[in-house]
Amino acid sequence: MVEKHKFLVYRNSGNGKSHYDKFEFPVSKGMSILDALFYIQDYFDSTLAFRYACRGAICGSCGMTIDKVPLLACRTQVSTVKTSKKPAKLPEFKFSDHPEWDPETEILIEPLPNMSVLKDLVVDMEPFWKFYREIEPYFARKWNDVAPESLQSTGQMKTIERLVYCILCGLCWACPVSKENPNYLGPAQLAKADRFIRDSRISDDRQESILSRVLQDDAVPACEKFFVCNRVCPKRVMPGTAIKDIRNNWINE
Repeated sequence: MVEKHKFLVYRNSGNGKSHYDKFEFPVSKGMSILDALFYIQDYFDSTLAFRYACRGAICGSCGMTIDKVPLLACRTQVSTVKTSKKPAKLPEFKFSDHPEWDPETEILIEPLPNMSVLKDLVVDMEPFWKFYREIEPYFARKWNDVAPESLQSTGQMKTIERLVYCILCGLCWACPVSKENPNYLGPAQLAKADRFIRDSRISDDRQESILSRVLQDDAVPACEKFFVCNRVCPKRVMPGTAIKDIRNNWINE
């Protein structure tokens, strides 16, 4: 017998008004939340808007809030939403008036927190990318490149390996600081900054340029050490720990 599941999905046409739609349909073995959204789009409402790309937890496009937890829809199984262990001490994410949601029987699907909603589950990522560009996450290489921007030992690579795994999904913007301070650079951005600051191939000038940005008041000093970013990161990049590393190594407190 095919089991049916109930879904409560946030809807917003982009005009400031929002509501929740309920859907119930049979769920096949191995169905992800992203698969469920495709089912809703195909069989119930073709206007449902959400982002996706790789479907393999690599691109980070399908980040959303599922049962009040920021997750990647493509790697979240419908069958395990209710039984999987939830991250501890997450802030309350409120997108509109509290929906009539039965947490025992319905899977609640909402957009990413602390970002403006463009339509349904699609949020405006431009502030995220704006702050990302500000930390200059790239090498400034010359045509005739020589070390240190060309060679790296295995040991040197290991020091930044965890940080390289960031897929810029935006889940870490669930941070309470991002909610209260619209100028806060953001956990993903600061983790990416730490990745380049610590990279053995980066030039001194590039390192100083990145540091000059991340040491401003709305960057590393603004972090209040909630570590929500660490708890929701799908790739275990640990942005809060990266921020702590910058603070410990470059700020005299």
